[in-house]
Amino acid sequence: MSAIREDLERHIEQGVIPPFNYAYPSRSAYRPLNGAWNIQEIWAEDLKRHPVPELNLYLHVPFCRYKCGFCNLYTVISEDMDVYDAYMDALCTQIRDHTEIIQRRRLRTIYIGGGTPSLLSLRHFTQLFETLDDIYPNWRSTVEEVAIEATPDSIVKEPDTLEGLISMGLTRANIGIQSLVPAEIREAGRGQANERVIRRAIDTIRDRQLPNLSTDLIMGFAGQTKESWRHSVDELVALAPETISTYFLTVRPDAWFSKTGAYQYMMSPDLYERYDYANAAFREAGYTQESNVRYKKLGRGGYQQKVLTFHGVPLLGLGAGARSYTSSVDYMVGSVKPSLTEVADYIDKAKNHELTPVTGFVLDDEEIIRKRLVLDTFDLDLNELNRFGYREKAHLFEPVITAAEEVGLLRRLPTDRVQLTPEGFKYRDILSWMFFSDNVINLDREYYAGLHRNNKRAQKHMGSEPLSISGLKTSTA
Repeated sequence: MSAIREDLERHIEQGVIPPFNYAYPSRSAYRPLNGAWNIQEIWAEDLKRHPVPELNLYLHVPFCRYKCGFCNLYTVISEDMDVYDAYMDALCTQIRDHTEIIQRRRLRTIYIGGGTPSLLSLRHFTQLFETLDDIYPNWRSTVEEVAIEATPDSIVKEPDTLEGLISMGLTRANIGIQSLVPAEIREAGRGQANERVIRRAIDTIRDRQLPNLSTDLIMGFAGQTKESWRHSVDELVALAPETISTYFLTVRPDAWFSKTGAYQYMMSPDLYERYDYANAAFREAGYTQESNVRYKKLGRGGYQQKVLTFHGVPLLGLGAGARSYTSSVDYMVGSVKPSLTEVADYIDKAKNHELTPVTGFVLDDEEIIRKRLVLDTFDLDLNELNRFGYREKAHLFEPVITAAEEVGLLRRLPTDRVQLTPEGFKYRDILSWMFFSDNVINLDREYYAGLHRNNKRAQKHMGSEPLSISGLKTSTA
């Protein structure tokens, strides 16, 4: 039996729960680029590698009313409308500075993430969409999805903003629910999003006839029980959103809960039983599984930008804290540490057309192949990877694929297409880590070790070591 198969079987038997892999390499592997690349060079190189030029557009709005204790995203607390005005001016300037990059590709999706972009006023979104109209006039004809992140309380407080967004082309809203048990919501620092507000927000979205309501639940909150989890699942099924995501709670070292050590969450193999319950409940209610974390109503729900990004369609991320994913360099134009000072720096540099890649990860052919294997084994034609030298490098990856087949996580079709089995969906993140390169593993270890040391200085006791890639993978491909 191969060492890789032994590792897979052991991790599954132990019920290891690694963080959800939604990007490769992860932000923890980014390092200063020191001026070695400019934006035009990155996207020109990317264009050479894609026979069909397409693009996902991600627009980041970092502002929130409050910071959730488990959140490690690029967010800052502000409700200052003057700051919002300056930020939207900067974002629209940055969009115009990328006109040629956008125009040379078919625009497939637009996602306005955060933060809580629904805090912006309708005039901000009018300015944003008018900018898109100017540089890509027919975007409504090519784009398959226009999405925004929102909190339940922001929907309830500003229903006219939602209505205006729908008239401009919005097709999906992601509203963070996390739980439908009041005590769990409060413990997570989401007191503003109580169950009454959540239900009112969903009613508001239904009244406006938004095509795709996307919601989420989290497994592993402090105090969550098997019964309380089942209550949240059953209640959400009754509310019938088009898209549902379920995540295992991961409190990373740069989240507030880890910095303070004040929150002890559940990280137990028993959580896979909660996965099983949700999976069965959603399927019985007519949902189909789109990924290991997401379920959708056929023909109505889903998260198209994520699906396309996993398939290798590049993503242009604009705004403070946004990441861009290409086949040449994944990068950010600013610091990974959010602050109002950093946002002000972004605004100044955007206004003066001075934004440039600051930190990132340069991808060679091997890392491009790894990226697709990490993200896209739900349904991947390995022949697509031959242009990056898969046949010559197969010895690096085939042992993992073979072990996954033997364990029952993957099936390989005669045409060299690989697909996850139902068990593969369940343990997808365990399998994904096995495709990480040693370089990315070491960079991840170094990054999180530094964060952990800083947290130890700030508190006397830390409940547990952060889970990094190096904490899971013991054999390399």
